[in-house]
Amino acid sequence: KTKIQRMAPYNDDRILEHQVTSVLTSDASIDGNSPANGSFAGSQDTDVQAIDEEFVDQQLFFVTSYSDFDKLAHGPRGHTAKHTLRVYRFLADGALVLLHIAGEGSKVINPAFSRFHPRLNVVYTCTEDIEENGQILAYEIHPDGSLTEIGHVDAGGTSTCYLTIDREQRHLIAVNYWDSSLVVIPLSRETGEFTGPIQNMYDPRHGKVMLAAAKNHGGVNHSMNDESTIAQRQVDPHSHALVLDPFEGCVAYVPDLGKDLVREFWYNKTEGKIGCEFNALPSGMSTGKPDGPRYLEFHPKFNVAYVVNELSSTVAVFSIDRELLSEISRATKLGLSMDKFKGRSTLKLIQSIKTVPSAFPTTMNTCGRICVHQSGRHVIVSNRGHESLTIFRVKQCCGSKGKAMRGTLAQVGFFHTRGETPRHFQFDHSGQFLIVANQDSDTIAVFSFCLTSGKIKYTGNEYHIPSPNFICCCPMVDRYSDDDDNQAYEKVGYTVPAVEDNVSSTVPSSVVIDPTKKNSLDFQSELELARKEIGELKKQLSQLSRET
Repeated sequence: KTKIQRMAPYNDDRILEHQVTSVLTSDASIDGNSPANGSFAGSQDTDVQAIDEEFVDQQLFFVTSYSDFDKLAHGPRGHTAKHTLRVYRFLADGALVLLHIAGEGSKVINPAFSRFHPRLNVVYTCTEDIEENGQILAYEIHPDGSLTEIGHVDAGGTSTCYLTIDREQRHLIAVNYWDSSLVVIPLSRETGEFTGPIQNMYDPRHGKVMLAAAKNHGGVNHSMNDESTIAQRQVDPHSHALVLDPFEGCVAYVPDLGKDLVREFWYNKTEGKIGCEFNALPSGMSTGKPDGPRYLEFHPKFNVAYVVNELSSTVAVFSIDRELLSEISRATKLGLSMDKFKGRSTLKLIQSIKTVPSAFPTTMNTCGRICVHQSGRHVIVSNRGHESLTIFRVKQCCGSKGKAMRGTLAQVGFFHTRGETPRHFQFDHSGQFLIVANQDSDTIAVFSFCLTSGKIKYTGNEYHIPSPNFICCCPMVDRYSDDDDNQAYEKVGYTVPAVEDNVSSTVPSSVVIDPTKKNSLDFQSELELARKEIGELKKQLSQLSRET
């Protein structure tokens, strides 16, 4: 029988609820096996891996840095950069070669999030400024590492922190952390250039004035995690990301770090418009202490999403209601009202798990990035304060009654990043190397990643970069080739379909079925639905090939 756990979100008068089943757990060893002892890199076994040079050939990394700490909501402790953009070539042994330096620090100020186009050699980056609107810049990136600016637009808000490209690759969606606004900007599908300014904006504050002040005007440093900081930081909403569902592309999930919520919006992908807010649910266990949801990532195969909570140092695992997503998509195509979906969530909390050792003070850590490895076997989180990467094993099989669900997590271990404040990290395109940006020690470090155990090992490759904050993988492609549309590159909140064998990868190989739900489809129905979706994808690809 389904249990209802009542939860009062931090700093919110409403009582929100998670519907939970007996598998809701915060245990680190949920699959019945004891997690591996937390160890730092260097204590793991040596694993010999065959590196596929096809993946690393012509693979570039676009690295950004902070140039003006006074314009930030948080407080880096490293050195400011005179130039904020760097391009490296990645070699098969895990080494990096510096190819290009650009972005004068006084002009390209604090670029802090980047997104590589899934089909074109174009990279987008956004600037972070707490008092003036951010800027979004688009560069064509060339195989020799040089950059050609092809456009820039106003982000419509302050402290721009996240960029998403929609499934049709006709719109870029930007998130502004400080004022929490969400904006949609049109893109050319052919060139990746901006075709106009902001065409749609959503303000979660509904015009209300910000209550907290910037740190230069008596406000707090958002790098801290103490009670006085939280008291100010959590009085306003702070959108930190926007991720579109990878199945239909019609629901936008927005972690609200200030209100400890995951908000669900209708996204009109035809018009490029953020519509009504369906629902908002707590991003964690609602213990009365802040969670601070930062990022959300989907599993590539299972109907599961992961939310990293920056302030509570936890990962919340949610199952996804595919039936409800399909219903919303059908209503969108038929032009029906979205009102009937209000108050209905496509997410259900099934697990919460810590990212730091149980005895480590949570107030001394904030989480940075979360990433689901492309194999779907591991989830990785960076810890700023503990100065580590926490690696989790993803449960691959369905448990029997009373045991953990597929997609839930168990700890593999904790691995030191060989630097301070690992704000961001990125895998190379093969998934066998991991590059970490240690913001406050002014370095990036390269680790090898064992695909079977999930353990990492320091390669000895380390590079000095002032205040590195983001690493973007840019595998170079022939943008004029006939099979451009069949290439799946940087993950952008959805999966770009490939034509033949890889088509099945866009349809999850498993479905989380809730036995208490009367309208759950049986396995045969799900298979039939998957076949229909594959057929639709093939039709869409055929149409796209005719257009191009």
